[in-house]
Amino acid sequence: MCGIIAVTGQGATVEVLTSGLKRLEYRGYDSAGIVVCDENGLFSRLRVAQGKNSLDRLDSDAKESEFGSIISGIGHTRWATHGGPTLFNAHPHIDCNGTISVVHNGIVENFRELKDDLISRGHIFSSETDTEVIAHLLEESLISKGSLVEAVSSIAPIMRGAMSFVAISSTEPGVLVGFKRMAPMVIGRASNTWFIASDIPAILDRAEVFYHLEDDHLVCVTGGGAEIFNLEGDSVDLVEFPVTWSLESAEKSGFDDFMSKEILEQPGALRDTLAGRLASSGELILDETTSDPDSLARINKVFIVACGTSYHAGMVAKYAIEHWTKVPVELDISSEFRYRDPVVDERTLVVAVSQSGETLDTLAALHEAKNLGAQTLAVCNVVGSSMARLADTVMYTRAGPEVGVAATKTHTAQIGALLLLALNLARTKGQLYPSEIDALYEELTLVPAKIQEVLNSWDAIGEVAKRFSGSSRFYFIGRHVGYPVALEGALKLKEISYLPAEGYPAGELKHGPIAMLDEMAVVVAIATRTRLYEKIVSNIEEVRARNSSVIIIGNPGDEGQANLGESFISVPRVHPLFAPLVDVVPLQIFAYHMARNLGMDVDRPRNLAKTVTVE
Repeated sequence: MCGIIAVTGQGATVEVLTSGLKRLEYRGYDSAGIVVCDENGLFSRLRVAQGKNSLDRLDSDAKESEFGSIISGIGHTRWATHGGPTLFNAHPHIDCNGTISVVHNGIVENFRELKDDLISRGHIFSSETDTEVIAHLLEESLISKGSLVEAVSSIAPIMRGAMSFVAISSTEPGVLVGFKRMAPMVIGRASNTWFIASDIPAILDRAEVFYHLEDDHLVCVTGGGAEIFNLEGDSVDLVEFPVTWSLESAEKSGFDDFMSKEILEQPGALRDTLAGRLASSGELILDETTSDPDSLARINKVFIVACGTSYHAGMVAKYAIEHWTKVPVELDISSEFRYRDPVVDERTLVVAVSQSGETLDTLAALHEAKNLGAQTLAVCNVVGSSMARLADTVMYTRAGPEVGVAATKTHTAQIGALLLLALNLARTKGQLYPSEIDALYEELTLVPAKIQEVLNSWDAIGEVAKRFSGSSRFYFIGRHVGYPVALEGALKLKEISYLPAEGYPAGELKHGPIAMLDEMAVVVAIATRTRLYEKIVSNIEEVRARNSSVIIIGNPGDEGQANLGESFISVPRVHPLFAPLVDVVPLQIFAYHMARNLGMDVDRPRNLAKTVTVE
């Protein structure tokens, strides 16, 4: 997830770009840059890559630079996905001749094959990004099409993936062309100045009127106006929409807090994590690797090390890897792994999972694994993080920045990434046929739409939370892959509402926890149609016999079980091993509403930090 701003017309200034980018910092901050164009078509480019200081440094460098009189410009703040957070990967990117510049948000899924084709035709690339492909494609297309808008229209259909981008050309000073496909983009106008941005905050204090841009539409903007076209070249009406947000609320896209925004971003986060990951051979496309391509075939044991929510994602991966590969998996809390003399050798794969890639305990476990000679793989959300640099192989979740301390969208992205890893190991070990992997991958790519169905029940789940807002003890139970979902549901509730909540394997109730059940207890049961459905129903009956209240998470058609509980929350049925991706979402929403009902700050819960860098 990255931030884009573009401006043209009488009000085009460098300050418009730099101040707009600062308001998009929540979309990423690995690096930042601008390109401005004067009336003669002369480009000036300024880029920095200083992590969290990138936008401040860009602003100070811009104030010290001489740009002359500009008529248009584009700017970008980056959250790295393809290529590290380095200066040469920073946007804007340019073509071979330096006459086209592009800023981009999203993923060009087929950029590798497009890049190979362009290189074979003599193009020279200066970055590792997928974005630079757009600039070189436009370079070629502009020769035959003659105008930038026609060039953009011609290349958009050959690129796969969710993306938005803005391009400028030195041959058409003052012209901006933007394209949108399943990634945010808004158009703004103020007198004789026009703007394009990836989000409203960038231009909220400057634009007076705002316009929508629909998917697979492009907009051509000059200081005098804007025209929208579809990919067939037909003109489309500008559709104005009102904006009544404050700057503070605009950074959250109008939501009250980042947590609700990030819960609702989960379909896109998972979709981006899965996009373009599986080659036609069934091989997983990793982000960075120094390992021997055949090394995974020699693996005879897997360790997964993680903390907190990442640990729960690792639990799901354990079930999937063992089921699909028949390779044994051990799951460890990171802070325990390095102190217990784990039996690890060169045929062991240690998978370290962390949202930030900086979690000290997980980083230390990764160091220990390398010292013991294991092969190592990091799953994290931050390109160039300490874990990413240390591991032999890296797989990035593409969830974008997560501001809320309680992990939501990074959790589902981690599960998605780990499921892909499991499929790849199954291919490598010869446990699944390529056709089986293709079918499972195809089914996995449908899960984001299933998550959206759950999100559509936001208000209904809020009513369930309201019903239990006076309760003070919660127990979450599940079996098989429902167990890590139960643990995550309990963690979310206690993290942000401070209510006592525990997660248990449902089969363990009778071995102690059932003693805590009475009419004051609330039990949340994960009872979707996985392999142990009948057994979890029996466990629910045991709970009801102790007069505890029950909230059931179940599939459509099982509402008949509602007589076993006070509330039934329906979620779509998916492949059993994919169920945690869907089943965890109502628990996030439930925890969110419970905390809000209690007046808690859901973005900044007490005593917790987003990145834990102490032991």
